[in-house]
Amino acid sequence: MNYFTKGRVEAFSDGIFAIIVTLLVLEIKVPHIADHDSVGELAAQLWNLVPKVIAWMISFLTVCVIWVNHHRIFEVVRNVDQSLFWLNANLLLWVSLIPFPTALMGDYPRNPLAVSAYGAVSFMMGIAFLLIRIYMLRCGEIAPDVPREELKRGVRNVILYGPTPYLIGIAVAWIHPFLAFGLYAFVSIYFIFPQATALERKSETSS
Repeated sequence: MNYFTKGRVEAFSDGIFAIIVTLLVLEIKVPHIADHDSVGELAAQLWNLVPKVIAWMISFLTVCVIWVNHHRIFEVVRNVDQSLFWLNANLLLWVSLIPFPTALMGDYPRNPLAVSAYGAVSFMMGIAFLLIRIYMLRCGEIAPDVPREELKRGVRNVILYGPTPYLIGIAVAWIHPFLAFGLYAFVSIYFIFPQATALERKSETSS
C-alpha cells in the first residue's frame, strides 16, 4: 500500500483553501459611477452589491468550516494512503469550484438556476466529505483512542447537515431563492458551533 506524507498532503490542502478564500473576495469589486461626487448614485451601487456580499459571507464561512473539519480529520488519521489522497483531492476539486457559483448567485440572486447551482456544487462537496468519513470508518488508519462510534456519528452528521440540506436548497431555490440563501447560511453556521467530539478532543490534546 502506497503512503503519502501526511504533512505534505495537509500543506497542499491548506494552500488550496487559502487560494479559494482569496478568490472569493475578488468578485466584490468597487462600483463605478458617472458622477464621482454623487452620494445617491454610489449608495445605489453599493446596495446592488449586497447580494454579492451575502453570497461571499456564506461561502467564506463554508470554506472556513470545511478547513476546520478537514484539519480535525487529518489530526486523527495516522497515514494517508492512495485512496485517502484521491478522496481528499476530490473534496478539494469541489471546494475549488465554490467561487464560481458564489459569483453566479451574487450576480443573479433572484434567479433560481443561479441559486440552485450553488446548492449543486455544495452538494457534491458534501458528498466528497461523506466519502472521506465513510473511508475513515471502514478502511482508514485512525488513532487508536478515537472510538468507532464517534466515526459513525460523524458519518451521520455529515449526511444530515451536509448533502441533505444542500439538496433541499436546490429544490427550495425554485420556490423562493432567498429561502435557499438562508438554508445555505444555516449549514455553515451549524458547523461553526459543533458539539465536542472525540475527533475534536484528540485534536486539542495533540496540539
